[in-house]
Amino acid sequence: MRIGVLGGSFNPVHLGHLLIAQETANLLEMDQVHLVVAAVPPHKEQEELMDAEARYEMVQLACRNNPLLHPSRVELDRKGPSFTIDTMRQFVDEYGPDCHFITGQDAMEDISTWKSALTLLKTVNFVVTARYGYDQSTLAQFIQATLSARYHNLKFHDIVTSHEGRLASLRVSGASTVINILKTPRVEISSSDIRARLAAGRTVKYLVPEDVERYLNDEKPFGKNIKG
Repeated sequence: MRIGVLGGSFNPVHLGHLLIAQETANLLEMDQVHLVVAAVPPHKEQEELMDAEARYEMVQLACRNNPLLHPSRVELDRKGPSFTIDTMRQFVDEYGPDCHFITGQDAMEDISTWKSALTLLKTVNFVVTARYGYDQSTLAQFIQATLSARYHNLKFHDIVTSHEGRLASLRVSGASTVINILKTPRVEISSSDIRARLAAGRTVKYLVPEDVERYLNDEKPFGKNIKG
């Protein structure tokens, strides 16, 4: 099976997350995309996070009408911080080597700060969603140059583009892994904006799935009645 793994705090999950998951599944012909809820994200301030079980419940609601999408609690059930290397090892053990970790351009540019970054790059497939305005081939060249300069024994094959320029693939030399760079539709939705709207009592309609909107309206995690 070809599996996508989209990790995050999902604080809360929104339509931008689902669009990235669906677009990845479409372009890379994936059988499933798992949305992995982070229990203790290493790079997040804990006071900003909603309860982990509440975040997982919302991801369940967001996924339930799409058979491609699967909520995952592997990081909730594992003690300690939620490191990508540990999560991907679990997925590879269960589903085989054709697993792809989905992340954003900002995170990829900061990957040297991740636990076991070089091991990740040589053993895990990546899907990188490009920021708006970035050409996939140019970003692939930037990633190639940056990572090769930082990790001198990390080499890459030629960049291959496909799907009318919406996908660029960069293969790691001496390994079976690949870094795919995707062009996804521009959707400016953020969890922080949704939290701010909820804190002000404003609607989040059309920013989150309807079931998640109902959950937020019913549970009022920010203690406000929703207007609009």
